[in-house]
Amino acid sequence: MVWELLGIPIGIVFLYFGSEWMVDGAKKMAFRLGVAPFVVGLTVVAFGSSAPEAITSVVSSANPQIIVGNIVGSNIANVGLAIGLAAILSPIACKYKEIRFELMSMMIATIAITLMSTMGYLNWVDGIILVSALFVFVYAVYRLKRNAPADESIDPDLIEESKSVSMPMWKCVVLVVVGIIALYVGAKAFIAGSVELASMIGISDLLVGLIVVAVGTSLPELCICLLAAHRHENELVVSNIVGSIVFNCFFALGVGLFGATVPITHYVLVFHMPVMIILAGLMFIMIKSGNCISRKEGVILTGIYAVYIALMVIFPELSSGVV
Repeated sequence: MVWELLGIPIGIVFLYFGSEWMVDGAKKMAFRLGVAPFVVGLTVVAFGSSAPEAITSVVSSANPQIIVGNIVGSNIANVGLAIGLAAILSPIACKYKEIRFELMSMMIATIAITLMSTMGYLNWVDGIILVSALFVFVYAVYRLKRNAPADESIDPDLIEESKSVSMPMWKCVVLVVVGIIALYVGAKAFIAGSVELASMIGISDLLVGLIVVAVGTSLPELCICLLAAHRHENELVVSNIVGSIVFNCFFALGVGLFGATVPITHYVLVFHMPVMIILAGLMFIMIKSGNCISRKEGVILTGIYAVYIALMVIFPELSSGVV
């Protein structure tokens, strides 16, 4: 029914505010319990950035191609759209040596899910492997960063927030619970609207996942990047996207596979995933070669994303959903 299309904008709103409430409540809860700001940033904030993708994957078990479309499409949008537009707004300076491990992990994550997809499907076994890899990544980052100078390992805003938390514990718990409920309701509404859109205009679940769902669940990252670029908070722009891609591959995709076996189409494997790897690789090279992403390089990233979308419009078989 046409009214179900309202689930798309309503779902986006619920996903956005749900992730904000959940992360805010969880941060304040952790600070009340005496958890160090660095650990909070490494766990609560990082998991929160991938919450919309993760919850959307979980509720998409009846439409498994939305799961892979959401993850691959979100990763492509994160670099091509969020980083590209942020760099055009303001060149992004970033020290390669300070996030070298995270950048390498990003490349490993994107290549890993592509290699796993060569089997023609992804299932719960792959999900266990991916979620396990996430815990290895978090532990490795913790070991690498725990002895780093405070200005390199901890977001100053987190330090200030940890000193000024006055919210009672019960309110923190309520905020987390309300955030999780909002995420779930938003994801259900968003997927229902997206599936209805697909059936109305005759496009595949895969295409909906690659564009509509992917951009919708990436809106928090896009908003954070553009705001951070406007404020010249360059490290936040890059770390937000790199962390989001790693968590999308390991966490959001991993938990989605616990409830569904996802078939991998030919074009996902030979077109969409290579585009994801190319964009991630370009960002890696740009930062490694110049410790920044310039406006010109931002135009290149955004241009690649625009060409990618155009190719799917011109050649519908690229997103047909046929295995």
